[in-house]
Amino acid sequence: MRIYIALIFLCFSCSTTKKSIETQSSSCKENLKFKTEFFNNIKNVENQITKEKDETFDISLKFISKYSHVSFESMLNYSHTYSIPAFEKDKGGWLKWYEENKCNNIQFKE
Repeated sequence: MRIYIALIFLCFSCSTTKKSIETQSSSCKENLKFKTEFFNNIKNVENQITKEKDETFDISLKFISKYSHVSFESMLNYSHTYSIPAFEKDKGGWLKWYEENKCNNIQFKE
């Protein structure tokens, strides 16, 4: 009898978990155009962080800053450079922000 009850409980638990996962995935409305643009901008910053920067570097940082924190204050140094430690910390925040918000159908801001 105990085994029978345990099997019923196990089956019920599994079906509930499966339904929860299906509900979560079907309720996620990820804007794939935004995702592509957001990650392209992160990649651009990452590619230029140790090189001579062009105008797209600042454009990418401004784009990202509309949605997540960018440590512009860290660039207020003599050489006006974005340090690698500041970038790495910010990038972690950008990725975390995206993961937390990706299912909210993120829209582009002007």
